[in-house]
Amino acid sequence: MNARRSLFAPLLFAFVGAAPQSHAGGETAQVAQALIAGLDYDAARSELAQADPADPQASLERARLAIYQLDCDGAAAILARPEVQAVPGGEMLADIARGCQRVTAALVEDRDEERGIEIHWQDEHDRALAPLLFETVAAARDVLSAELGVDWPRPTRIVVVRDLLSLSAMTGLPYASAQTTGTVAVAKWGRVTLLSPRASPHGYPWRDTVAHELTHLAVTRATRDRAPLWLQEGVAKREEIRWREPGPFDARPPPEAVVERGIELGVSFPLDKLGPSIAMLPSADAATIAFAEVTSFVRFYVDTAGDRALPRLLRALKEGQDPDAALSSVSGADLRAWDKRWRAYVAGLPRAPVSPLYGLGAERASLARLRADRDRTRLAQLLLSRGHADEALDELDRMEPPGPPGSADARARATADPSARWLRGRALELAGRRDQGEPLVADPADVLSSYGPWWAMRGRWARSRGDEAAATRSFFEAVAADPLDPECACETVPPGPSPSPPAEPPLCDAAQAYAPPPFDPD
Repeated sequence: MNARRSLFAPLLFAFVGAAPQSHAGGETAQVAQALIAGLDYDAARSELAQADPADPQASLERARLAIYQLDCDGAAAILARPEVQAVPGGEMLADIARGCQRVTAALVEDRDEERGIEIHWQDEHDRALAPLLFETVAAARDVLSAELGVDWPRPTRIVVVRDLLSLSAMTGLPYASAQTTGTVAVAKWGRVTLLSPRASPHGYPWRDTVAHELTHLAVTRATRDRAPLWLQEGVAKREEIRWREPGPFDARPPPEAVVERGIELGVSFPLDKLGPSIAMLPSADAATIAFAEVTSFVRFYVDTAGDRALPRLLRALKEGQDPDAALSSVSGADLRAWDKRWRAYVAGLPRAPVSPLYGLGAERASLARLRADRDRTRLAQLLLSRGHADEALDELDRMEPPGPPGSADARARATADPSARWLRGRALELAGRRDQGEPLVADPADVLSSYGPWWAMRGRWARSRGDEAAATRSFFEAVAADPLDPECACETVPPGPSPSPPAEPPLCDAAQAYAPPPFDPD
């Protein structure tokens, strides 16, 4: 089973950082660079209009502005000049421009003119996501404006790419780093570059990911890109779920429990020593722990200092104060003092265990057990694909539950992974014993993470009982997790008839066109 991937994909999706400094000698170029970093494109363009067209430093900023506005061909043409590449930062920017050229060569575009949103698709088969993506961007922007006091330049640009190589080429995030930490989106160069949910087995929380990345753009604009990494990531983790109603997995596992687990493992990061990006940490575990630290810290800061503490801090940074001075001026204490208070708060909380399914330093015995379960799961999937539901259930019954053998709640903990519950439920359904599977979808609190097919099964079964409210909520969560899975997008099990008209027929069509067999092992 892919339990760990599905559990931790929501945590691993951001790569941000201050724009590389060109150290331009001309004041005009320096001012333009600051304006571009703050997404003030019209002001930057006016500033650069005053510069000598032949000035390499000003030309570098013109190229930077072109990249921010997705004019990759124009940027590449400027950066082809050797004297521009010779300016510090020029070679790096030229690499970005060339990568952007490759990816954008055949982009398809959708626009929402009224709301000022552009979506660019590398694969036009993802365009069925457009209505939901427009809705998410608009809702997230409204919340960010209200909570952070930021306005938005129009249009807001989203680029949806088909693979990690394209994500790396468009943004400059090293491909190896994206693979290591599971990064699925990047907020950089004035836009959000998003990996298609199709690229990840059973998707990922793509709508919350969009909100997370838009938060980075908001913080960048609000501070002229002067926010330290802990603040960027901590605010993004706080805001990624605030565009929608609260969900059942918004604080699972609790970030403080992950922080404590990291301390046990000897993996802990000073808040001001996270490096250039969490996405460039050496492992997925390290990234998960770092995200938990900044999430918990920012939540503690806001809970202690008040809701207006964040916009005041962002404003102080924009005015040119360094992070310590900004914190002190708006809250009366610097980062070291706040860090000490936060760590004392975390240490005083009751200890909460972190399931081995999360993979954080799991013992070898637990990992070996999970590998054995994965093998039995694959066999059960193969049996189901050939119509042998009872035999598949026999295999699933042989899976060894985690924890002490024979414990009373062993079987319940064995199915805490929603992908395991979905597979067992589908096997029971195909065996004509669906009533035995109802407990598997009774309560989201019984599982550890969101998983699209599990939500879809829950929604179908709720609808068959006449519980339309539960069905609607379940399918909302299903599409938020895995929008291009037919079971999620079509609100039924293909190829059978839908019990009611699908809410988004184009999404269903797109899901059915390229979906693998339903029991195909990952």
